[in-house]
Amino acid sequence: MTNRLTVFVIDDNPAALHSVCALLTAFDIPAEPFDSAEAFLEVYDASQHGCLLLDVQLQGIGGLELLRQLRATDCDLPVIVISGNADKQVVKVATELGASKILHKPVPPNELVEAVNQTLH
Repeated sequence: MTNRLTVFVIDDNPAALHSVCALLTAFDIPAEPFDSAEAFLEVYDASQHGCLLLDVQLQGIGGLELLRQLRATDCDLPVIVISGNADKQVVKVATELGASKILHKPVPPNELVEAVNQTLH
């Protein structure tokens, strides 16, 4: 078990995943990359603390479905949802499922870092 706060980044776009993790790391924010919801679920331990930075549109289990699954297991990990096309329905569902923030792609780097820092602290 670790006490460090980690940002678990899930995005199936390799370039986006790499750039987000590099950005967070540059600001001394530990980030763990996952290219799918399934990869995250395989290794996530509820004793790990931090937040989830979750893309909505993923291959396989989608971002909102992952959020549903986490909430169904009483996982209270804070979640920042990111979407390139977050229509009113996506925003409504993400909010109902307890997303801390909803960001629209492309997210300016300073806005992303600020949202993560606010969510972690």
